[in-house]
Amino acid sequence: MNRQITARLRLAIGAAGIVASCLLTCAFLGLLPDERPAVAQGRAHLCESIAVYSSALLAQGEVRTMDNTLQAIAAHNPQVISVGIRRENGRLLNNTGDHQQHWHLEPGQTSTVDQVRAPLLAHGQPWGSVEVVFTPLTHPGILGVIRQRAIAFPLMVGAATCILFWFYFGRMLKQLDPNAAVPGRVREALDVLAESLLLVDHKGTIRFANRVFSDLLQMPAERLVGRPIRSLPWLETDTKGEHPEGTVRDLLPWEESQQEGQALVGQMLELVDSHGTKRTLNVSCSPVLAAGGVVRGVMICCDDVTHLEEIKIQLRNARDQADAASAAKSAFVANMSHEIRTPLNAVLGFADVLRRGMATSREEEVEYLDMIHRSGHHLLELINDILDLSKIESGRLQVESIECSVARIAHDVRSVLSQRASEKSLSLNVEFKSELPEFIQSDPTKLRQILTNLTGNALKFTERGGVTIEIRMVRGRQPHIEASIQDTGIGMTPEQQKKIFDAFQQADGSTTRRFGGTGLGLAISRQFAEAMGGTLTVSSVPDKGSTFLVRLPTGSLRGTRLMSIEEIEADLEELTDTNDAAQTLRLPAKRILIVDDGEANRRLLELVLRRAGAVTHLGCDGRDALKAVSEQDFDLVLMDMQMPVMTGYEAAQRIRSTGCNVPIIALTGNAMKGDRQRCIEAGCNEFLTKPVNVDLLVQTVAQFVGCEPRPIEKVEPEPAIDETMLQLPAIPPLEFPTVEEELQADVEELQQEIDAQKVDSKAPVRSALPMDDEEFREIVQEFVPRMEQRFEEIKQLLASEDYENLSELAHWLKGSAGTTGFLPLVEPSERLQVAARAGNATTCQATVAELEELIGRVEVPT
Repeated sequence: MNRQITARLRLAIGAAGIVASCLLTCAFLGLLPDERPAVAQGRAHLCESIAVYSSALLAQGEVRTMDNTLQAIAAHNPQVISVGIRRENGRLLNNTGDHQQHWHLEPGQTSTVDQVRAPLLAHGQPWGSVEVVFTPLTHPGILGVIRQRAIAFPLMVGAATCILFWFYFGRMLKQLDPNAAVPGRVREALDVLAESLLLVDHKGTIRFANRVFSDLLQMPAERLVGRPIRSLPWLETDTKGEHPEGTVRDLLPWEESQQEGQALVGQMLELVDSHGTKRTLNVSCSPVLAAGGVVRGVMICCDDVTHLEEIKIQLRNARDQADAASAAKSAFVANMSHEIRTPLNAVLGFADVLRRGMATSREEEVEYLDMIHRSGHHLLELINDILDLSKIESGRLQVESIECSVARIAHDVRSVLSQRASEKSLSLNVEFKSELPEFIQSDPTKLRQILTNLTGNALKFTERGGVTIEIRMVRGRQPHIEASIQDTGIGMTPEQQKKIFDAFQQADGSTTRRFGGTGLGLAISRQFAEAMGGTLTVSSVPDKGSTFLVRLPTGSLRGTRLMSIEEIEADLEELTDTNDAAQTLRLPAKRILIVDDGEANRRLLELVLRRAGAVTHLGCDGRDALKAVSEQDFDLVLMDMQMPVMTGYEAAQRIRSTGCNVPIIALTGNAMKGDRQRCIEAGCNEFLTKPVNVDLLVQTVAQFVGCEPRPIEKVEPEPAIDETMLQLPAIPPLEFPTVEEELQADVEELQQEIDAQKVDSKAPVRSALPMDDEEFREIVQEFVPRMEQRFEEIKQLLASEDYENLSELAHWLKGSAGTTGFLPLVEPSERLQVAARAGNATTCQATVAELEELIGRVEVPT
């Protein structure tokens, strides 16, 4: 193909050269027509005629006539610029058209084509001359030379020849396929590559494009070849921020590669395809070198990474969301840790006070037990909140639609929270603003929780004044109940109102530290309201108070009567009187089997049921339950589901497989969806969650074994908790901005307790349990010999470097020593356990020596 092009070019150039040579030869030989000599000859004849005519007039003495004649000639001949009569002595007698300015010939010079001089004779003697100035036949300069016929015509023919040549050359280039420069087999190999491939020359023109790149642009390769590569719709992706997005930099990668003569890798560019979709390409360029190192083109490889970039963006967004969620949940963990620690400190602190016999009277013991009970109930509420939130987030929240009384639920909420309001000297009222249906179709449990959360929240953030619960029904096409909780508290700004319904959020950090709380109550309440088909909104003014408005649909009111405000209040009064005359349950002397692997749980259940009138028997695991049921007849079995050796599920199934129909009540700490059904499928008749509600336990047991009603005395309201009683010396501060600081405080608290129990190196190590109690003294007396025996095993394991068993024995010593009151042994035992787990022989030897010295000073009570 290249040889054919070269031959055609040589033929065209030769033809043009021949034509030009012929034209120039003709011009030189005078074969080409030229009007210039004819014009010059005519001008000479005109001047001679003027001279003859003027000489005749001079002979006759008619000078004026000669002057008029010359002016007429100048006026009627457009080629004549000026005419003058000059005497022999050089004086110009008359002239026309400013002849003196246009005449440039000096005396003695020969006439030219443009300026002609003719002599005048008078009586046969020279008298002067006639001077005529004509318009120039040629322009001055190069333009005049080009306009000469001998030059202009060859130039015109040459130019036409060149135009025709370039037209022919362009058509020939269009017919040329640049792909022919790449052999067919090579093109086929490049077309099957998974990456886009381009070949551009040093001018930036595409000389080759493989199939992948043409598919990327949805454009045939034939349309791409021959186009400038910059004409493609490139958009730069600049991660360094040097160029705005959507612009193309001055030097594209292949241009930079061509200039520097080096390969470039990993350049990110965006390209818009024929459908307008942005494609992100990873571009690599390599220069193509000719002889002498001259860059003749660039090979461009483009990898479509659009999908990977989209994944990166999604991952980046997911990471940001995860970071935000992690930060929110870290804050929640810190708040929740603080909230749990507050009642937990009270439980542990007052339990320790009672365990050590530090109460000075029976009244103090009852007061401390009341505080433990209240704190435990508060802990249970916190755990319930967490479970509710987990159900909401996992989409497992279930809503009932049964008959319930809004008025009674509001009354119950006021009754439950009235004590809290009294403690803060706040008023708490329920007002009914319209008629209400006797029953609506809704979820009473969740409605009660919403009102409890909102009212409790209002009481917490109100320091003076009070809280009012207003209930009304709004009639219409879809009637609904409105419950507004109004307080005179601190109020909120519009910015705070926007985020209080988010989980793990409160109005701000200062509010959290001042008033406490987990930030879950409002989030759960709104989720409950929306799940029930309603809404929960808030309006608030800083320093004046807030109003939370709950709107819930009533459901079908068919068959339900409307109660006036007076009827509602009378009904609630009657309900209060009925509650005052409440009765408690006493169980008959039925045989009840209690099976639980926790000794404390067994003793608690045994104590409650025995004092209620039942006859109890105890078991530690499922195997004990099977043995007891096979040997004796029981009226009821209370079965823990999570136990070693044999679980409660397996035990219940085996009991049922024997044909025994004794009622079984499941006890489990699992309170998630599906746990009840699992227990029922295992063969249980009922399901109770831990921690056990004593009243509910007795009521549930009474359903299976019967009951004996017994009136009880009216109990005075529980005394208010004196918050100062919670400030025990051993209880750390309750304000912790971070989890790390909180954990550090725990370590310091534990160290303080251990230091308080430590004695000097010569004093004996005694148990902290009350040794005046015979049962506790027996426990300690039995433990000390067993501890000494186990410690000998610890030394043998250390000598044989059996760190795994050593860690287990250290763990046993830590727990047993703490349980039996030998607190100085707890911290070294824990260090030994950690060191043995890490295989640190040096620390293990030092700690064992320390323990040996402490155990040697243990004093056994007598």
